[in-house]
Amino acid sequence: MRPVRLVMQAFGPYRQQEVVDFGLLGPNRVFLIHGDTGSGKTTILDAMVFALYGDTSGGERRAEQMRCEAAPPDLPTEVVFDFSLGERSYRVRRRPAQEVQSARGSGMVSKQAEVTLWERTGCTASEEGAPLATKIREAETQIRDLLGFSCEQFRQVVVLPQGRFRELLSSGSDKREEILRQLFRTERF
Repeated sequence: MRPVRLVMQAFGPYRQQEVVDFGLLGPNRVFLIHGDTGSGKTTILDAMVFALYGDTSGGERRAEQMRCEAAPPDLPTEVVFDFSLGERSYRVRRRPAQEVQSARGSGMVSKQAEVTLWERTGCTASEEGAPLATKIREAETQIRDLLGFSCEQFRQVVVLPQGRFRELLSSGSDKREEILRQLFRTERF
């Protein structure tokens, strides 16, 4: 999986909308997210994992806890993540369950969690693409099938936030074997 673009809105410490354009990295496949403590590095990883799996990168916080408290009440929390797998392109947009200001009146309205997954292969930047899933369970299945990882495996192999590499190394041999089998696609052997 290659990240292409990440849009975070009212997510974590980001009050409005923040865009991370991974396309600026060019052909570089490995990159480092670095910065001072509290600068939002983990939030970027949280946003990617949230978009894909509806969870956070470390699993310590629930998705509903990722809404920025300083965000305007009429601005919904959402993450849009564009990524590619080989020659194919995808977009996933996910919103956690949240309360937002009512469009009519001054009260708050509870909104259910939402997700949409599109295939965008051959689309222009302004097009969403062909919808693959609009229900949470459907999207979870599609994303797991596309990436080949569960959320837990994705955290251990792809993200490895804040010392989680040690957790992978100290996992039981059966768990490590499963992860390494998926990572190196050794099923046929």
